[in-house]
Amino acid sequence: MKKVSVVVIGFGDRAVAYTKYALNNPDRLEVVAAIDPNPFRRNLAKEMFGLKDEMLFSDMEDCLKLGKIADAVINGTMDELHIKTAIPFLKLGYDMLLEKPITNNKKDLLELKRVADEHGCKLMICHVLRYTPFYLKIKEIILSGEIGDIVGMETNEMVGVAHASASYIRGKWNNRKRCGSSMLLAKCCHDADLLCWFNAGKKPVKVSSFGGRHYFIEKNAPKGSGKRCLVDCEVENECPYSCKKLLIDNEYFAQYTFTSLNKNYEDITTEEKIQSLKTDNPMGICIYKTDADIVDRQAFIVEFDDGSIATHSMISGVARPGRNIHIIGTKGEIQGFLEDNKFVVRTYNPSNCLWNEREEVITNVAQGDGHSGGDSRLVNDFVNMESGLPRSVSATVIEDSINGHLLVFAADESLDNGGITVKIND
Repeated sequence: MKKVSVVVIGFGDRAVAYTKYALNNPDRLEVVAAIDPNPFRRNLAKEMFGLKDEMLFSDMEDCLKLGKIADAVINGTMDELHIKTAIPFLKLGYDMLLEKPITNNKKDLLELKRVADEHGCKLMICHVLRYTPFYLKIKEIILSGEIGDIVGMETNEMVGVAHASASYIRGKWNNRKRCGSSMLLAKCCHDADLLCWFNAGKKPVKVSSFGGRHYFIEKNAPKGSGKRCLVDCEVENECPYSCKKLLIDNEYFAQYTFTSLNKNYEDITTEEKIQSLKTDNPMGICIYKTDADIVDRQAFIVEFDDGSIATHSMISGVARPGRNIHIIGTKGEIQGFLEDNKFVVRTYNPSNCLWNEREEVITNVAQGDGHSGGDSRLVNDFVNMESGLPRSVSATVIEDSINGHLLVFAADESLDNGGITVKIND
């Protein structure tokens, strides 16, 4: 079997996570070029894959001039760059593995699909949660018919303090205008996709959503707080959200924190970290005084065309992060917590008018495999698709990923307009 060759554009954290597959499976996947404006990231790609200097590009136009030099592209750029980076490669005939969210608006989403179709390109989206053994097992039970037809679904995502701070309050996804995505799109398009995947064959038709930003805002800052934790804050020592507690004492989400230093994290000294947090690093800003504008809580309820319903809620800044799920069918139900890697299946017992219950425990999650085992399985499915092998039931091709995004766009429209009911059109 011929190995699949890829060009990587945007060699950030997600691209690194996906391309590790090539290191572990060199007979199946080969990285032949990398594009990133940051010389440190280009050099990292060079070191990981032994790339020659002429296959490292700061500008994608220089790579495009070479024509089609690989089978496919792994696109790990930021949300607002997806359209401008994806379409030129699709027009050259590259297949693509594209990081989620696909786009931040319906018009660009449909244009991307049109271009991919016009040029005969396979386009897979990085909805990695479909590939986790936890959610895959749930999907298999639904397909088996054990719980009957889906009547309702409830999902919740609790975003922990460390993740919320590093990504959505102090981090690069904290401002809707700057990063191009809402909180629901950046974080919960996974969850909207899962709801549509579990209810496959049914289309979401209308949605209402409520939420807002109410906690990590300046009026809630404690008396004596400054602009920067380690510069002018009188209460830093007792503040539970101090950047020192999160990033120096505990080193949470370090991969997002000191990228501006352009050094491998293990080579950065404590002194360098502290100096960074004191000066230009946004992670050093008081958690209550950033320019973040995305919501810290949001919920939506959606109706599908068969009358089934689903709800999803996101709360940011919780003590224990994770994802809950409860699916109710005509014959039974499934309920569990992703991070526990187990769920229960209940079916109605007519003999006592109660229920039978069994526990499903997920054991096949490799240590360090991101998204509860989804990252490597996603790339493996993409390589199989490129190799002409059958795709898995998790396959996130563009045709099967649109409904979740349309649901998110409509939910945000509802939120922005006071919770009105919005019809979802494909």
